[in-house]
This record gives sequence, C-alpha cells and structure tokens, in this order.
Amino acid sequence: MKQLTVLVPNQPGQLAIITRALAAQGVNIEDFDVESHGADGLISLTVDKYDDALRALRDAGYRAVTQDTLLVRLEDKPGALAIVAAQLKDAGIDLRSMHIIRRTGTVSIATLVTDNNPRAAEVLKDVLIRG
Repeated sequence: MKQLTVLVPNQPGQLAIITRALAAQGVNIEDFDVESHGADGLISLTVDKYDDALRALRDAGYRAVTQDTLLVRLEDKPGALAIVAAQLKDAGIDLRSMHIIRRTGTVSIATLVTDNNPRAAEVLKDVLIRG
C-alpha cells in the first residue's frame, strides 16, 4: 500500500481543491490526515487508484511524495498499540507515521511507515495484513 503526502499552503480550501480533483478522476480516498505547521499544511492520503491520484494531483498543481506503508490488524483494546510500538523499538526500527484507518468492534486497522518497512513486516508478521 502507498501513502501520498501533499505539501500545501496553510490556506482555507486546500482540502476542497484536492478532494475535488481526485473525485473528478474517480479516485476514492480510503484514509486521510490533515495537519498544519505554520504557513504549510500536510495532507496524507491512501487511495484506491494510486496512479490516477498522482496524475490528478499533478494536474491540479500539487506535488505528492509517496511512501510505502504496511497495513496491520490490531485488537481494539488498551495496550495493543503499545505492543506494536515496543516490538518496533526493540528491533531498532523508527516509526515515522501511523494512522488508524478503521475501527470495527474489536479490531483496528492501521497503516504505518517506518525507516525499514521490510524488517518491520518481519517483526510484525503476526498482525500484518499486507506490506
């Protein structure tokens, strides 16, 4: 799975412009996160049509940075995330980003990006959905 990160000016309407551009190309957003840092904003997305999304963003005047992500299934209970974080720490793997994309009853699905995704996939093989 790939995550797209778009650096945007921290101005009203940026998310509207990006989501309209993606919708016009038939791209479905599966997950997104928006953050602002002073004059800049960051929009992180996972989508169903990766290449179409890149084209739509380019055509709208945005540049997207891509990262490979891992998809994991966790029990939705206190401490589940702590176990994953400790496993990565013990393996010397830096967790760069993590987003919970779905919570259903007793299960949470999350995407994560590390400094060494292949090694993280080995460490997290018991909870890995796909890498």
